[in-house]
Amino acid sequence: MTAPDQSADMQVGVKAPPKGDMVQRLNLNLLYPLDAILHAPTLTEAGRRVSLGQSTMSHALRKLRAHFGDNLVLMTGGEWQLTALGLTLRDDVRRVLREVENTLSLSREFDPATTTEAITVAATETTEQMLLGRLILNSSKSAPGLTVNIMPVDHQNPRRSLDQGADILIVAEDMAIDQMETMPILTDHAACMIWQEHPRLRDCWEISEEQYRNGRHIVSGNEKTDAVALDRSGLEMLRNRRICVRTTSFATVPAFVVGTDLIATGSSWLFQSYAASMPLKVIPAPFAERENTIVAQWPRHRNKPLLTWFLAQIRALPLRHTRY
Repeated sequence: MTAPDQSADMQVGVKAPPKGDMVQRLNLNLLYPLDAILHAPTLTEAGRRVSLGQSTMSHALRKLRAHFGDNLVLMTGGEWQLTALGLTLRDDVRRVLREVENTLSLSREFDPATTTEAITVAATETTEQMLLGRLILNSSKSAPGLTVNIMPVDHQNPRRSLDQGADILIVAEDMAIDQMETMPILTDHAACMIWQEHPRLRDCWEISEEQYRNGRHIVSGNEKTDAVALDRSGLEMLRNRRICVRTTSFATVPAFVVGTDLIATGSSWLFQSYAASMPLKVIPAPFAERENTIVAQWPRHRNKPLLTWFLAQIRALPLRHTRY
């Protein structure tokens, strides 16, 4: 992979320190940047994985080269390649980090009842309503001092949400980032939501492609078409539907649908929760159905007790839903 932004740092000459000083001189805070450098395809990507900027990573690389007396990584033919020592260190550094994290996790007891820590989650609006709302309700009793910050996930570049401070991403599997810890949460799919007394679909439990194309549709202002798992034909229908109402939030869509001929398209999981308490019904969308797994993701080096506890609370939630 080409990495033009690293060229100034790749061919630096280094001089090995005396062997007896190596351990004493090593700054252990450099282990995380070192692990990222040895596993990422570019220095920029390595910085993203540990939430450090380009200049900070360049400085860390210079220190690491000075410590080991080796370039560790080089630009060869436009490609980022590890030296022989870099290859040797690759697995050992990852193993050491895991052992350190496991040791620290054991020595730091996490008590949800007394914690005053904060955790930041980047999520879609659907996940915020359906999952995080329930989780916060539960945690307000078991962890009253915990602060949960929720931020919108960046659909175009989910990794940017980590750069902006998110500890956990909750995204569709199609948006998942490689080389991150991943936990499946729920399988969802696209569906349509209509008023039970819809003038043309009242007695229908499915909608044809023709009815969908000719229908009047409602969307939320921040709706993302790439957040719904669709084939090419379904995406074309979604983009070309006749949108008659745009709301500021998906939370207001049900109130607009009741009493009208409007059709909403989105998460079956979310729509079923609305239909449970309002005169609405959920029907299959006229697309080739693709299941969409919702996953939680977090960087491998962020294995702190609070994160482990928070993920366990997500696993414990009853999140199954019926199909229509």
